[in-house]
Amino acid sequence: MISDVKTLTRRQALKAALLLMGGSIATAQMGLFSGRLAAMEKDSQPQFFKADQYSALVRICDLIIPETDTPGALSAGVPGTIDLMLTSWASPEIRERYSEGLDHINELAMEGMSAKFAACPEDQQIDLLQTLDDEAFAEGAPDSFFKELKKMVLFAYYSSEEGATIELKFDRIPGDYRGCVPLKEIGRTWFVPGYANEI
Repeated sequence: MISDVKTLTRRQALKAALLLMGGSIATAQMGLFSGRLAAMEKDSQPQFFKADQYSALVRICDLIIPETDTPGALSAGVPGTIDLMLTSWASPEIRERYSEGLDHINELAMEGMSAKFAACPEDQQIDLLQTLDDEAFAEGAPDSFFKELKKMVLFAYYSSEEGATIELKFDRIPGDYRGCVPLKEIGRTWFVPGYANEI
């Protein structure tokens, strides 16, 4: 067990994610934001992203956290959450960064595969994202859009109800306290900062 890692509440995780986007949010506003997230339809149309940008974002989220025996990023509404954060709270600079970043991914797909990212075959999508991932997480690499986007996908997923309660098995009213339980008995652990360099 890592003693200096703090357990994040959903509110704290959302606040940290918003700070990544260059925005700020008061405590009084957090309830409004959380309410908008809860009310958002899974198939709602994007408010910030253009159609081809949002299509790329949806595929990227799905490839980073696919549906398995637990809900994936799409079931947790991650693309819509990111769109809502950008629409409601992000600074103009961050909005431009996300818009240009997804345009760049579409441009790379057009150059290498003659189609925008969402229209490419899945194996080619994975190859492109793996290249971006390798570059972003290489030792000494400067901060990149893809690295920031991947962190945002993880924040949005693990602060969602699906990510917290099903994937991480969060129990609001736990049973008896058992300290130092071997991980193999639980099978999962809480999400903490420190991102793997694999998609």
